[in-house]
Amino acid sequence: MIRYPYLRSIEKLGRLGKLKDLPAPLHVREEDIMRILKIDRLQIDLEEAQPTITQHHKDQKAFVEKVAALEAENNRFHALIAEEAALSDLESSRDRVQEARDHIYEVEVKALEQQCINEGFIWGFLKGVHPVQRKTGVKVEGLTPSQALGDRPLDFDGDEIESELQKAFAIEVDDEIVDIE
Repeated sequence: MIRYPYLRSIEKLGRLGKLKDLPAPLHVREEDIMRILKIDRLQIDLEEAQPTITQHHKDQKAFVEKVAALEAENNRFHALIAEEAALSDLESSRDRVQEARDHIYEVEVKALEQQCINEGFIWGFLKGVHPVQRKTGVKVEGLTPSQALGDRPLDFDGDEIESELQKAFAIEVDDEIVDIE
């Protein structure tokens, strides 16, 4: 069964007999018929190739979808790699922050140790002031007996105590040796 109308007209020509016996309007040269037959053959070849073309088109669509899926997976892996790199940078930053904290802590601890040593020296010195006060009879302002005995004041200021001590020892000192408790 032929689907194209011009093929039907060729079949009709074959049924009517020879071409020269045809009426004048239907008279067609042989080259024209061959060209029509050639076009018809191309059309038939195209129809036969159409399922193959359709299959190739479907295969191409499937490959495009696979490529898109692989690209999406590739992008996801790149995102994971970038995230891992960021976490690695964050971890190294955390390590540097911890090192800085440790360094600050060490500096502060050393400063506190030095402050404690200084305060201990001042407290020891203040303990010695009490016997000197008794011996000389000079009272150091701002220095309570409890401070002289070693109790820490609540509002301790090293500069004030130092100036008071300088005032106290500016008086003449006896040649006697004073025992410090």
